[in-house]
Amino acid sequence: MGWYARSTFSIAGCVLAGILMSFGQTVLPEALSPLPNSATPVVALAGAASLAARQLRGAVALGAAAGPAAMAAYYATSHARGYGVSMSYVALWCTAGILIGGATGAATWLLRNGAGRPAWLRATAAGWLPGIAAGEALHGLLRISDTTPAGYWWTQLGLGVALLAWTSASRLATWTSRTAAAGTSAVVAVALFATFGMI
Repeated sequence: MGWYARSTFSIAGCVLAGILMSFGQTVLPEALSPLPNSATPVVALAGAASLAARQLRGAVALGAAAGPAAMAAYYATSHARGYGVSMSYVALWCTAGILIGGATGAATWLLRNGAGRPAWLRATAAGWLPGIAAGEALHGLLRISDTTPAGYWWTQLGLGVALLAWTSASRLATWTSRTAAAGTSAVVAVALFATFGMI
């Protein structure tokens, strides 16, 4: 399968995911109710979309396109279903999707193809998505646990820690780089937690 076919398939999957997120808001059980409105699944989607690329620039491009594709489909579907849509939120999350998705694409590519690259780059890549998962989970637990199920956020936090442990063990060769990955996760988590506090 060529680059264009892989890319088209990848972005089409993101559009489908966005549509399903809209419907998920009304059909998911309470324990999973934050899922369609969480940032971490969309960031993970960007990482999955970037797997279709073989070159770094392609991974960055697909990662950057994934979030806006999912968000556009989500908001368009929600609007078609009769729900109100804030254009300021559309702009906010699509912009965030481009920036964070592009970084996620780069991180995913580095973890797959970064042999021979500086160890600190791979460590940063390993800590990126776990940090996002942890930062959003802390936001959920400390700021919105009165309106969303705490169990969801504890599960997301646990998955973030598990991903960090697995990625560090399988992709990083030294304890120094593994420690750096943990440090990256902590920095990303704190930065995301602070950012959510300003939205």
